[in-house]
Amino acid sequence: MLPPSPVFAKPDDWQPLTPEVIAALPESPAVFEVSNLVRSVLYIDRAHGKLRERLTSLWQDTAKLPVRPGGHYFRYELTAHEDEALQKRLAAYRKHHREALPPINHEAERQMRAAPPPKRDAEKRPRLVERPAADAVIFSTVPAQA
Repeated sequence: MLPPSPVFAKPDDWQPLTPEVIAALPESPAVFEVSNLVRSVLYIDRAHGKLRERLTSLWQDTAKLPVRPGGHYFRYELTAHEDEALQKRLAAYRKHHREALPPINHEAERQMRAAPPPKRDAEKRPRLVERPAADAVIFSTVPAQA
């Protein structure tokens, strides 16, 4: 028996996270969930207006989404309000998982908290130069010219 065509799959159905399935997706704003073979949600995020591009980059990033036996699956919801939809999905997940985030979201949040604040470029900050007082004596090692 052949697997169902990804073109006719509904957005809220779990689909394999493969290049062929991703290529058939719309390039639209959306919120998506990524899971393992048994559909345990690993990651929830928004597409930043480009679902196909976002899932392609996620699929290629083995540091963020390590290779797993059985592969990864995803489902998505097209929405014009990604931030609001993302917050709803995360809240629903937390409600059913004792206020925990999905594992990859949790790790990303932990790394953000542990990371030191970004350093400012010294060149961009104005430098304060102390000028000697008017009555100060300035010594020099250069001989005076007559």
